[in-house]
Amino acid sequence: MSPGPSVEPTRTSALVIAGVVGAGLAWVGLSVAESFGWPIPPVPWLTAVVIGVLALSAWLAARWMRRTVREGRQSVEPARAVALLLAGKAALIGGAALAGGYLAVALRNLPHVDVVLPRERALASVLAAVLSVLLMLAGRSLERACQVPRPPEGQSGDAPGGDGPVTPGAG
Repeated sequence: MSPGPSVEPTRTSALVIAGVVGAGLAWVGLSVAESFGWPIPPVPWLTAVVIGVLALSAWLAARWMRRTVREGRQSVEPARAVALLLAGKAALIGGAALAGGYLAVALRNLPHVDVVLPRERALASVLAAVLSVLLMLAGRSLERACQVPRPPEGQSGDAPGGDGPVTPGAG
């Protein structure tokens, strides 16, 4: 049995599926609301701010993890490493779903941009979608930062400060 990664990097197909599901849910939700005559609420600008803060947090966590593990070759508490890996995957998949959903909202409002409320919805949705893509990129960066580097040639397979073998590509 050859050692291999215990956690695989998130596949592009999973991101595409998350984006399509996010877009589909948003589209269906808006369609149902319109068919029942329910008012469609505006997209709050605060949503974009929150997504931006999440993206910045994921990027800062990735930067810290990369400096600690890859450049400093220091160990990280296993629970913290797993939590950061899961946060990176959540940011990556969640960012894809949010981007798809907000793009669907923007597209639904695009034909009516000459009216104030649909224009506001479209602009806020586009901004939220762009920041969701940044969240996705920060999540990918955090996921990659959690990968344990391969040991240098001629050294044991122990992780820096760890007790077990290195699993390349895993966090």
